[in-house]
Amino acid sequence: MPPVERAVTDVPPKSVDPTRPLRRRPWLLAAVAAPLLFAAYLLISRQLGVNSDGASNALQAREMLDGNVLLSGWTVTDVSFYTNELLLFMLVELVYGFHGDTTHATAALVFTLVVLLVAAAAKGRATGREAAARIGVAVAIVAVPALGHAAITLLTSPDHTGTAIPLLATWLVLERARPGRGLPVVIAVMLAWAQIADPLVMYIGVLPLMLVSGWRAWRGRSWRGPDARLVLAGAGSVVLAQVTLVLLRAAGGFGAHAAEAKLAELSSLGRHAWLGVRVVAVNYGAYPPDRHGPLDTFMSAFHLVGLLAAATALVVVVARALRRPAGEPGDRLAELAAVGVLVNLGAFVVSALPTDLLSARQVVAVLPLGAVLAGRVWGPRLATLPRAAPVAAAVAVLLAAELAGHAAARGAPGHAEDVAEWLDGRGLRYGLGEYWNANNITLLTSGRVAVRPVVAGDRVAAYRWESKVDWYDAATHDATFLVLDTRVPGARAEAVATAQFGAPAERHEFDGAVVLVYRKDLLAGLPAYCVPETVPDIRDCPSHGVALF
Repeated sequence: MPPVERAVTDVPPKSVDPTRPLRRRPWLLAAVAAPLLFAAYLLISRQLGVNSDGASNALQAREMLDGNVLLSGWTVTDVSFYTNELLLFMLVELVYGFHGDTTHATAALVFTLVVLLVAAAAKGRATGREAAARIGVAVAIVAVPALGHAAITLLTSPDHTGTAIPLLATWLVLERARPGRGLPVVIAVMLAWAQIADPLVMYIGVLPLMLVSGWRAWRGRSWRGPDARLVLAGAGSVVLAQVTLVLLRAAGGFGAHAAEAKLAELSSLGRHAWLGVRVVAVNYGAYPPDRHGPLDTFMSAFHLVGLLAAATALVVVVARALRRPAGEPGDRLAELAAVGVLVNLGAFVVSALPTDLLSARQVVAVLPLGAVLAGRVWGPRLATLPRAAPVAAAVAVLLAAELAGHAAARGAPGHAEDVAEWLDGRGLRYGLGEYWNANNITLLTSGRVAVRPVVAGDRVAAYRWESKVDWYDAATHDATFLVLDTRVPGARAEAVATAQFGAPAERHEFDGAVVLVYRKDLLAGLPAYCVPETVPDIRDCPSHGVALF
């Protein structure tokens, strides 16, 4: 063979990396992964049943689609979800309909979007191998919710989980948009949009922006530059959100309860801190008591690695921000995420909100923000390791198997499903029910049976919470049954109802509920619990104040 030919043929062929197209085009990876993630999350959500919180949001979205765009007459909770999750509920109902699966499809959509935005925020401006490593670390931490309290928090109904969507979208715009005088205005508008949906954004979005930008401005001795303008953008976003809510209310839109901001007693801080550790572990899937079986418990230890990666990344980002020489750009998005985590955890500990593991919803933002931190800090280092690819592939297979196992698990029937089926079959169309036996039944029957929420304290009373005032109008509606919760031992609701309305014509027991059927309208003379006031009629409830404070 001639020398030239030998030289050419002796060159070994380049190895083919099947993942290279995906690394070069992350959007292609997202397009492949998103439907699979959505399907898995949908199956997990279905195992958890329909609860009244998510059903209430589905009812609100239905009204908006029917023309009540401002939700006139409605009173929501202290979180409206108006400019975030309700829009996604509307999209799902347009495409998929209004029925018992609506909340599950929306929860799956919300969490899929959260995972995709976490991946985008972790990637940042990186490309190639580093981008793949960043995305891989972040997605490995966030994408596989554990069954139990974690799934209840992440995949049942809007409860701060979806707040990561507008928040991370805002930080991505801040990182990727061309700097200019108009950028702070865009950021202010986006943060206001997020605050209208969830006032938590003031703590995990606005405050971090003002603190990080203020620190950068002070270090750079520049009080007229972009950092100073971002401080003003944060403050301006609060004003803009408040003005928008006031205008919505003045135009006849929904009312909202003020967010609870009660501080804990000093003696409770230690207990709250320990509970904070546990609920963060719950959200990360790293809490063994929330797992079942040896394999599931092993996976909690595996997810503990992700939690530790996020925690150490938090320390690294804070240390870098404090030690960074003036003039160096640093990692603004990571700093914003880190301060958001610290503020969220600090507010949790000093507030009166922590009660039990279901309080995980109050710090659920720590999961996506922590995943972003871990991806941006540890991804670049992992990308330089020579044997990282096979290890990453093994981890991906393990997590995919865990997610598939969770999706294939069988859940128990949701609460009040049997009640909804019975009421629908009996032709009972309008009645009252304690909160967890009301709007969920309405959704489960696609609105064929309307059950309006009440509380049963000293008296059965209309509940001004995720409800509409004209639901309780005796001149328009005829409520002929009452659904009471029997899951709490020693509950007095049935005795209170019998004393108030008299003996029912029929009484039917179900799993966790009892239905009392009457031959009269229960709305006549029904008092109302306005939270916290009780008045003779729901129309006598005091007007709502400013929602965010």
